[in-house]
Amino acid sequence: MDQYKLKDLMDATKEEVGKEVVEKLLPTVIQEAGNFLFDKGVGMLACEMVGSVVPVANNVLLSYKQHRLERNVLNALKIVQNRQTELENRMSNLFENNPLYTRQITEALLDNIVDEIQEKLVEYNVNGYINLLKSDHTNIDLGLMFFKTMSQLNDLDIRILKVYSNLGTEGESIVSICNELDLELNQIRFIKEKLERFGLLQSRNEEMNENNLDAIVKYLEKVKKENRKKNPDDVKVPSLKRVRGMDSYRITSLGRHYLTMIG
Repeated sequence: MDQYKLKDLMDATKEEVGKEVVEKLLPTVIQEAGNFLFDKGVGMLACEMVGSVVPVANNVLLSYKQHRLERNVLNALKIVQNRQTELENRMSNLFENNPLYTRQITEALLDNIVDEIQEKLVEYNVNGYINLLKSDHTNIDLGLMFFKTMSQLNDLDIRILKVYSNLGTEGESIVSICNELDLELNQIRFIKEKLERFGLLQSRNEEMNENNLDAIVKYLEKVKKENRKKNPDDVKVPSLKRVRGMDSYRITSLGRHYLTMIG
């Protein structure tokens, strides 16, 4: 399959995404990424990414933010280039049949990465973006929910989540992370609670409370039913689980799905 330089593809696209505009607003990107080779479908996707970020670049006034924006866009383009064989056939179909989905997902990605301080988060977001494009299920609401959640997570949050999935760096644990970053365990507790709010971790105490409550409700329903009888049978009192003083957590199916998306 023929490959094309990004700057040549930009020249061939709509005027507002022209190479001259990008050279002025994103000089580092066009200098370093302009010669990146792409298959045509993925190249058009790369043009879409660059074109969508141009209005943001036009409003950046601080030089350090300009450098960060260019660095993040450049890193995103590199990841897309490295994974383009996974995307090429899919992109031709998406541009033809669902261009709105491609545009909205691209804009959601760029909203997350243009001002992202942590480079690892750029990688995570772009991996999620590629996996969303590869999926046969083009549900824009689910895609936007993914990016909305990712926008509120940081690298430490994801490291903690990986510990619960056994996907973390070999030998990494909550204790080793605390020692490395000089954190207290109660600080980690707040991160766990945050991950629980997003549905990525499940509190075992909360789970036990729900199970206990469910058992009590069923018990009371049986008692009420028996009390209507002339000769009611005894209803066995349910055995309730004792909730621990120290809460513990487990990863949810959604948490595992997010790690798969960004991995």
